[in-house]
Amino acid sequence: MYIPIPAFDQSLLNTTEAYIHRASQFLAMMGKNYLPDEPDDSNANLSFDPKLASIVGRVINGASDFSLNLNIPNWQLEIVIEGNVKSVCKLAGKLKNEIFDWLRNEITGLGLDPENIKYIDHYEVPEHEVNLGQPFQELNLDVVNLWLTIRSNANLLMSDLNEIVGISSDIRIWPHHFDTGTYYELGEKKAIGAGWAIEDSLCDNPYLYIYGWDGNSELDYSSLPDLEIGKWIVTDDWQGAVIESVQLSTSNAQHESAKHFMETVVEFLKKQLVNS
Repeated sequence: MYIPIPAFDQSLLNTTEAYIHRASQFLAMMGKNYLPDEPDDSNANLSFDPKLASIVGRVINGASDFSLNLNIPNWQLEIVIEGNVKSVCKLAGKLKNEIFDWLRNEITGLGLDPENIKYIDHYEVPEHEVNLGQPFQELNLDVVNLWLTIRSNANLLMSDLNEIVGISSDIRIWPHHFDTGTYYELGEKKAIGAGWAIEDSLCDNPYLYIYGWDGNSELDYSSLPDLEIGKWIVTDDWQGAVIESVQLSTSNAQHESAKHFMETVVEFLKKQLVNS
């Protein structure tokens, strides 16, 4: 069920999300180091489970199959085997290297070679104090609950988009940009991508985005349909449509507004991709 989002302090949300983003790198690290590399780096991506209130890592084959999860309300990393939490690492007050040492010890006990694990270095995330020798901080529970609501809604919106596009796409969190995203291949070198992104150079607030991609030719953005909510962004760096979280948090019919936005944008992009 889509849950309306009240007005909130965006700076507090961004600060909390930055900590969650950094903690999630440990989950991505497991997939990157212990699963076969995929061309799109999907072996390192993650998912959000609203029922567990956790970001869930890929299943790793060891002495027992397990995943490394991040329980957001309890603010701890968890080794999970067959749905049962076997070991935890509380994050508040911990340095990054202390968490890394805990993880190395745990995977050794699960039959993995700890020498194979290393920090991810094939992409960069924005600089953060935990990378500069500061410990992880405790999180504000009210902001955590807001974050959980927003990501639960993001999962639902991406599920809606599966129906709108007519293609089933896995809903995954990509550890680089930390967006909850989907991707739809519509033919050779033609696709629609979408997701819920955190603040970045495109928008100062978290936002819902949709874009089209054609590896054969440029899409024509000269005659864009009007959007009741959200906006088109057409620059040299990026072309697509977005709704910032501030707009969704003040809309009287947030879910229906977002669905109509997605329907309008997808219809336009499909026509462009078919005719290009």
